[in-house]
Amino acid sequence: MKHSGLKEFPEIKTSDRILILAPHIDDEVISSAGIIQQIRQKGVKAIVVYITNGDDPPYTPVKRLFKPSWFVSFGKKRMAEAKKAALFLGLNNDNLIFLGYPDKGLKAMFDDQAVFTSKSTRLNYNPYSDTYRQKQLYTRENLINDLTSITASFKPTMVIVSHPKDNHPDHQSLFWFWQEVMIQNNLNLNQYAYLVHFKSYPNKRGWLQPPIKLANSSWHNFDLSPIQKQKKLAAVKANASQLARLSVRDLLKALVRENEIFEKINLQP
Repeated sequence: MKHSGLKEFPEIKTSDRILILAPHIDDEVISSAGIIQQIRQKGVKAIVVYITNGDDPPYTPVKRLFKPSWFVSFGKKRMAEAKKAALFLGLNNDNLIFLGYPDKGLKAMFDDQAVFTSKSTRLNYNPYSDTYRQKQLYTRENLINDLTSITASFKPTMVIVSHPKDNHPDHQSLFWFWQEVMIQNNLNLNQYAYLVHFKSYPNKRGWLQPPIKLANSSWHNFDLSPIQKQKKLAAVKANASQLARLSVRDLLKALVRENEIFEKINLQP
C-alpha cells in the first residue's frame, strides 16, 4: 500500500544478511517486528544485537532505595523476555547477541574515553552471563570493537539502527557509535533508522508517519499483514516488565500498527 511521501521498503533478497541494532531490549520489537518476521519467512539470515539490557527502568520510584543487585536481576529478567519475544518473530537464541553495556550510559561513553560506571548497577563492566563478552569494561573503544567484531563475522548487507534524532540519548548515541564502526572499517552499508522517542510521535491513529519536523523523501514504509501485526503485539506483551508503567505500555502498544517506517540515512563523514 502506498503512503503519502513514503517510499516502499526495498525488497529483501534471500542473499541479504540483516543486522538489527537495539539500544535496549524491546526496541527491536516495537520498531521492526514486522520486517523481522518477513526476513525470517524468506529464510534470510538476521541477528539482533542488544547494546544494553535496559537495566535502569524509568519507573523505579526512588532508585536509591534499590540495591545495585536489583538492577542486575532486572537486566537478567529483560534478557529472558527478549528471548521469549524473539520466538514470536521467528528468531531463536542463535539470532540474538547481548552486549550488556549500561542503560542510560551510551552518550557518556561516546563522549568520553574513560571507563563508565552505571548509576543503577554501580558497575563499570558487563555483569551478565550469556553475553558477547562477559566482564567487558564500559568504554567507548570496547563497544566499537565489539560491534566491529560482530560485523566482521556476520558480514551484513543491510543495517537497521536507532535514529540519530531520537529523543532518547541511548538511541542517538548508538547511531553515532555505528557510524564510527562504518568509518573505521571503511564500510558503506545500506542503513535504515527507526524512531521511537520523539515529540508528537507516533501519530495518534492510522498508519505511522514520520513527525513533520523529520519528514523528507528518505523515509520508507513497510506494511504488516494482520498475522504479522498480531505476532508483533504478542512480542510486545512478552516484554512484560515494560508494561508495568502506563506511559511505557502506551508507547509500546502505540507502535503496533499496520506499518513500520524507516529513514534511509547515508554514511555520515
